[in-house]
Amino acid sequence: MHASFHETDQSSGRTPYTGFHSPEETLVTRWTAKVSLVISCFILLTGCWDSKEVQSINFITAVGIDYVDNHYIAYAQLIDFSSIAKQDGPTSREASDIWIGRGEGTTLSMAIDDLYQTSQQQTLWTHVKAIVLSKNVLNGRLEDVFNTLLHSGQLRYTPWIYGTDHKITDVLAPSALLNQSAQTIELFEPMKLYKQHSSYEPIRLHQLIDGFREPASVILLPSITNQNQTWFNGDKTPPLIRMDGFYVISNGKNQGKVMGKDADGTRFVNYDHVYQYQLYVYRSGKKTPALTLRLNNPKTKIKARKEGNGVTFDLVTSVKSAIIEDHDSHQSPHAMEKEAEKQIESEIRDTFEKNKSRKIDSYGFVEHLYRHELPLWRQEVYKRDNPLERFKLGKVEVHVKILNASTYKYNE
Repeated sequence: MHASFHETDQSSGRTPYTGFHSPEETLVTRWTAKVSLVISCFILLTGCWDSKEVQSINFITAVGIDYVDNHYIAYAQLIDFSSIAKQDGPTSREASDIWIGRGEGTTLSMAIDDLYQTSQQQTLWTHVKAIVLSKNVLNGRLEDVFNTLLHSGQLRYTPWIYGTDHKITDVLAPSALLNQSAQTIELFEPMKLYKQHSSYEPIRLHQLIDGFREPASVILLPSITNQNQTWFNGDKTPPLIRMDGFYVISNGKNQGKVMGKDADGTRFVNYDHVYQYQLYVYRSGKKTPALTLRLNNPKTKIKARKEGNGVTFDLVTSVKSAIIEDHDSHQSPHAMEKEAEKQIESEIRDTFEKNKSRKIDSYGFVEHLYRHELPLWRQEVYKRDNPLERFKLGKVEVHVKILNASTYKYNE
């Protein structure tokens, strides 16, 4: 005979598990579940009690730092988030509302603290996307600036960083084409334009800091201006951000600013990546280029050797290209490549000589010796005021490969 559900186990004295709950147990379980749900809701609500709306917080989007008359001046850019929201639509024509704050102090931390005096509400630095340093700061104040910024605990290592010799207030209050959001300008998104026109290479804060701490390192810090002579709105020329050169930073010091044609050779020797850049090939006595090439990702190998009382550097540069304009259709692809190679070699040599005369190592030759030829670095660079005077260029070998010309394909 089978035992009933409520019979007691003879061996253990326990009532076997039946799989059913009594009405009392079911009631307790339901009550416990309801209480747990209510407690959970209270816990979640407490996480919202301290929350704030975006409009009640000042989010710094860009920072400018200057040093004048033994005082630091800190500039902070605020962009009205409500005006940005209005500009999301394709037909919007409302300009961004930009505010610039100015704080002053004998130290940078005092200047930043001075900004809080009239900020009206909480100010956060976690959304900084760009930092602009004045020429005065670059000339001897970089270490102080980095120590203060990085100890703040709020600033990230990823903002884009620039130098300038213009008024920082002007640089931090530019216009945007078609009245788009100020967050879309080159100051905040430089890589989009650089991939289309690789003129001066943007860098982030952590790249400058890493180079600043490395002995013999050479960093090319892009320079920006708001001078615009290209785009017009009626009879107005709005101030638009553009890069106009770079500062060469080595051993924590600013060697000088390089711009225009004096920077051309550096693009082949000491840029991390060139996406595309146009090369205009001129023939003797001509003002109009005979050939225009779009260059892509040049690579240069550097070899240093001891020669006489100094160091000679031999360069081998390889670059891919495509024809944009050809005003002499009778030339063969090989002849075009040779003309381009001659033009690039000339730019590399001219840039080196001009910057050498200004004691500017834009090619990073000192860093190359430190990393790859340490005995030669100790002998020719270490403890010398101007090691560049002992440097010279030897062989400059350039290889240009034309891959296509619009719809035409050139093959060897």
